Amino acid sequence: MKRDLVIGVDLGGTNVNSAVVDDGGRISHRAWQSISGSRTAGEVIDRLVACVETTMDSCGRDRVAGVGVGTPGLIPEGSGTVVYAPNVPEWVDLPLQSLLRERMGLPVAIENDANAAAIGEHWVGGAAGYANIICITLGTGVGGAIIMNHEVWRGSNGAGGEIGHMTVVENGRMCGCGAPGCLEAYASATAIAEQARELLRDGRTSVLTELAGGDPGRIDAAMIAEAADRGDETAREVMHRSATLLGTAVSSLTNLLNPELIVIGGGVIKAGDLIFGPVRAEVARRAYKWSAGILEIVPAKLGDDAGIIGAARHFMLTRTT
Repeated sequence: MKRDLVIGVDLGGTNVNSAVVDDGGRISHRAWQSISGSRTAGEVIDRLVACVETTMDSCGRDRVAGVGVGTPGLIPEGSGTVVYAPNVPEWVDLPLQSLLRERMGLPVAIENDANAAAIGEHWVGGAAGYANIICITLGTGVGGAIIMNHEVWRGSNGAGGEIGHMTVVENGRMCGCGAPGCLEAYASATAIAEQARELLRDGRTSVLTELAGGDPGRIDAAMIAEAADRGDETAREVMHRSATLLGTAVSSLTNLLNPELIVIGGGVIKAGDLIFGPVRAEVARRAYKWSAGILEIVPAKLGDDAGIIGAARHFMLTRTT
């Protein structure tokens, strides 16, 4: 039987998703596993493999040519090793590509998750046809990827594009990376929720208390967006602050790299103009007009599928080169 199917995998901070991706970027045979509560790299790998096994059982494992995996972390090009990832347990100097190849008995290609999302959007999403783009993903963390002249720009050792770790507030909130004031500490879904909880602990009143059933631990970014849309001042303050700081970072990226397009994805963008309004306003206020004048800032088109599609595309490209 011909091995003609490629599986894409998107590993996030709380879940892993897999699916078959065809040569037109269409998805089928989806599977999902939670990684919440995982304490070791081994536990995360077990759940990732179980997710892929479910997809293979559905599509027929004898037809699978290989697996592309998007994972958080720094991956020097060609190494197959995750040097460091702050949001996944024990994801340090981990030879993930070879470990997964041994477990699954198939060719595997790993890629940084933000790069994978950008590859997906550039292939069949909102950035298709553009040469110079930046992709920002607002999730558990803030992922960033840069594509210049249709190629992922990785920097000298694979650490390029870490937009979430740009400093936006001097001596600001501590980030999971250990540095103060990173964009991720303000604009990730995790950080947005934590900032709202802090205001509630300080005595602020908000409909968030009602939406969370009296349990602040249940508050998430989607709930904050809903509250803000209903006019809740506390929620609107948090969203505006986070989006404004995101706009500060986007302005700096615009001045530095002069992209045609910036794509913003992740669950937080469901807030719509609560995010994009302040971002565009900050770019208009701060960015060099010759760069800002050609720039489009748009929501990601592929949604949660961008990472899966991009990981599969990464495998397809590495297999043919």
